[in-house]
Amino acid sequence: MKSPILLVALVAFTLFSCSSSDDSTTEPEVPIDPDPIPGQTSTYVGHVKVIIDTNCTECHGTPLQNSAPMALETFQEVVNAVNDRNLFSFISTNNAFNVMPPSDEGGRMPQATIDIVEDWIADGLLQQ
Repeated sequence: MKSPILLVALVAFTLFSCSSSDDSTTEPEVPIDPDPIPGQTSTYVGHVKVIIDTNCTECHGTPLQNSAPMALETFQEVVNAVNDRNLFSFISTNNAFNVMPPSDEGGRMPQATIDIVEDWIADGLLQQ
């Protein structure tokens, strides 16, 4: 009689110990330099929006394309992606399989562009 109980316990443990999230595609958080562009205060409207519009909204727009999980069309959507979805790690990674935006050449945005986004984050995610 104990074996069915043991079997049920083993099955329950196996089911509940597995995660349904796909952590294999996430990037570890990248530490933010406290002042990547000295002397500049970067804002979303003044510096970052053009980067997002040029590099991201083709997929992260309306409608979403290429399995993009969220839109990046508004200030708040981009802030949420930075705070909740590790956006900076995805744009700054050297991992060609996870870099955003993806490129046919396997590269990433120029470092100067990444630095602007990093500076905006370091400066407090200012809108204007």
